[in-house]
Amino acid sequence: MLLKALKLHQPFHFLLIPIIAIILWIKAFMMPQAYPFYPGEDAMILYQPISLLLTNSPLLSTMMAFAFTLLLAFLILKLNVQYTFIRVRSFLPSSVFILLTSGVPALHAMHPIYPAALLLVMAIDRIFNSYEKEVIHSNAFDAGILLSLGSLFYWNLVFFFPLIWFGFIVVKAKVNWREFVLSTIGFAMPWLAAFAYYAAMGAQDELRQTVMANLTFHNSFLKGNLLHQIYTGYVVLLILLGSYYLLSQYDDKRISSRKFFKVFFWVFLISLILLTAHPAVSQEFIIVIAIPLAYLIGNYFIFMKHQLWGEVLMYLLIGMIVYLQFAS
Repeated sequence: MLLKALKLHQPFHFLLIPIIAIILWIKAFMMPQAYPFYPGEDAMILYQPISLLLTNSPLLSTMMAFAFTLLLAFLILKLNVQYTFIRVRSFLPSSVFILLTSGVPALHAMHPIYPAALLLVMAIDRIFNSYEKEVIHSNAFDAGILLSLGSLFYWNLVFFFPLIWFGFIVVKAKVNWREFVLSTIGFAMPWLAAFAYYAAMGAQDELRQTVMANLTFHNSFLKGNLLHQIYTGYVVLLILLGSYYLLSQYDDKRISSRKFFKVFFWVFLISLILLTAHPAVSQEFIIVIAIPLAYLIGNYFIFMKHQLWGEVLMYLLIGMIVYLQFAS
């Protein structure tokens, strides 16, 4: 059965996961389309060169988005292998990430959220790496820089800065004031460099207009889109099932696993707040929110007792995603 195969931890998954992704992205490769950016969405300083490169190449845009999706999937695998917060080694969280992100066909094209999400995962890795370390100055500084660089690709990642402080507070029994200062300095440095660049080029107004556009533009993809509403509702059902199951086994998990899942909860919570309260944040944020959901839903599928029920849920998810590709 499909779910049983995806749950295994075997080398052939390094081929299976890309094959599954290719199947789910087949329409995008056959009929590539550029992402429908609103003004300023693709204008952040670090994304501008990529935007210029992809201006007249929808296929290259799809290929680059696909490469980032696979890279993120394998980084999700690496985190669990390294920190084992899901005590069973499995490729399933990576597969869940591929499935969740493939459900939005517009994201089968390059978007600044992809490099931003990659740097966010790297920042989370630095937070997790501080567990059981006595001195974490470099971890705090690195996490700040990585998150800041991500926000220079995709502006709205700046709202994840509190995640660094919350993350270290959750993971460490005692956090020194130096960690708060160093993470703030790390976050500020790339932005100071960006301000200096815009000032040297006499383009301060360009930066201001870009930031304002990313703050004020009203962007909605669920309103009036019944198919995506149904898909979102099904994902919400999986979130509720996964959350209930995680809470039921919470006391049995190791202390480190509890801490790491708490950090992922903050990622989910910040993402949810931005999706509901920030007018410019829209469908692209599934790439970020799918990171914690990959572990939450993956944990549910791995440990659920009724495997037949799991197979049904998995086939329903895949069926919806395939249908969305050709109905959109």
